[in-house]
Amino acid sequence: MNVFKLNKEERWIALVGLLVLVSLNWMQIHQYPSMYTQGGNLGFWSVFAKNYRMSGYDCWSYITISNLRIYYETARHPLYFSLLYPMYWLNHWLMYQTGTNFAIYFMAVILTICSVYTFVFLYRVLRSVMGIALVDAVILVTMFFGFAHVMVPMIVPDHFAISMFLLTMTLAIVGTKIKKGTQMGTWQTSLLLFLTSGITLTNGAKTILAALFANGKKVLSVKFISLSVLLPLILLAGIYWYQYNEFEVPQKQAARKIERNMKTNKDAATHKKFIDSRNKWLREHTGKPMSQAPLLKMTDVTTPRTETVVENFFGESIQLHQGHLLEDVSFTRPVFVKYQHAFNYVVEALFVLLLFIGLLVGRRSKFLCMCMSWFAVDIVLHLVLGFGINEVYIMAADWIFIIPIAFAALMTNLRDQPRLIMRIVNVCLALYLLVWNGSLLVGHLLMPFDDIVKF
Repeated sequence: MNVFKLNKEERWIALVGLLVLVSLNWMQIHQYPSMYTQGGNLGFWSVFAKNYRMSGYDCWSYITISNLRIYYETARHPLYFSLLYPMYWLNHWLMYQTGTNFAIYFMAVILTICSVYTFVFLYRVLRSVMGIALVDAVILVTMFFGFAHVMVPMIVPDHFAISMFLLTMTLAIVGTKIKKGTQMGTWQTSLLLFLTSGITLTNGAKTILAALFANGKKVLSVKFISLSVLLPLILLAGIYWYQYNEFEVPQKQAARKIERNMKTNKDAATHKKFIDSRNKWLREHTGKPMSQAPLLKMTDVTTPRTETVVENFFGESIQLHQGHLLEDVSFTRPVFVKYQHAFNYVVEALFVLLLFIGLLVGRRSKFLCMCMSWFAVDIVLHLVLGFGINEVYIMAADWIFIIPIAFAALMTNLRDQPRLIMRIVNVCLALYLLVWNGSLLVGHLLMPFDDIVKF
C-alpha cells in the first residue's frame, strides 16, 4: 500500500489544506523581523530564542538549521536532529552564496507538508476506517483544523506537527489493517516505531499498542519483539549516543568556556539579571516534582488537576484564551487563564460530553479501543504524572485527533434523524472554532513583531 498516494477525494482535502497552511505560514514569516533571515557568523540564539514567543513552542529548529547548535533534549527526540541536519548543510551553502538564512523557510515547508498529510490521514481514517459519509468526514477534518493547538503547531518551528503527522499516519495504516483483519508486518512495525519514537520517544508506546491491537498475542513472539521493538530502539539509542558525543559534548564544553568569559564581560550583569528574573518566574509558576531523579524531576504533583483539565488540557487545547493570548508560560503567561465569556465553557463542555459519549457507544470497536489506549497514555503522562502540565495544551497534537474519531463513532451509531442533528452540531462547532481561533491567531500574526509580549 502506497500510504502517500492520494485518491480523488483526498486531493481536494490536500489542496485546500495546502492553500490554508501556505497562507498561515506566509503570515508567520511576514511577521518576522529582517534579522531572522540574516546570514553569516551570528549569535543565532540571540536572534531567535530571545525574540521568538508563541505559546511556549520552541524555536530550537531554527537555530539548529542556522548553525547546528542543539538546545533541545535529544534523548527525548533522538531522530529530530537527523531530520534537521541535511537542512543545515543546504542552508549553510545557501547562506554562503546569498548571505541569507533560509531556516524559517525550510521549517515552513516541512510543517506544511506534514500538516497537509495529517489532514489526509485523518480524513482516510474517518472515511475508510470509521466509515462515515464524505460530507461528515470533511466537516470533522475542518473541525480538527479549527482546534487551537492543531492550528498553532502547524506554523511554529517545533516538532509537534511532525509528531502529529506520524501518529495520524500510524492510525491510518493500523486502522486499515484492523478493518481488513490483517496484521502489521514485522518490518512495517519496526519502521513506524523507529520514526514515531525518534521524533518523540513516548510516541513509541502508542506504536507498540497499535501493533498489539492489530496483531494480538503474536507481538509477544521472540522474533517480533527482537525485530519490531528492540531493533529500532537500539538503533535510536545508537543514533542518540553518536549525536551526543559528536555534537553535544563539544558544544557543552564551548558553552562552559563562554560562561566563564561572561563573568568578566561588561554585559555579565545584564545577562545575570535576565537569567535570575526568568528563574524566579519559573520557580513561582512551576509545581513540585515527585523526585529530583533524572526522569522524575520532570513530573509535577502540586499543580491543580481540575483547573488544568478545564482551562488547559481541554480548554486552551480546543479554544484559545483571549487573555495572555499565545504568551509563553516560561516568561509572561500565568499557568491558568480564565475565559472572558461563559459560552467558551459551554462549548468546551459540549466537546467533552460528545467525546465521552462517542467513546462509550463505540467501545466495541477494536480501532476505537486502540485510540482510547493512546489517549490513556497521554492522560497518565500529563495529568497523573504531570509531565509538561504547566503548558499541557502544546501537547494536544499528540492526542486531540481522538475527538473527531469519537464523533465519527457516535455518528455511525445514530439513525437518520439524530445523525442529521449531529451533523448540524458538528458544522456549528467547526465554524465556531474556525472563527474564534482563526480570528485570534490571524490577529496575532498581523500584529507588529515589536508589539508581541516577550518578557
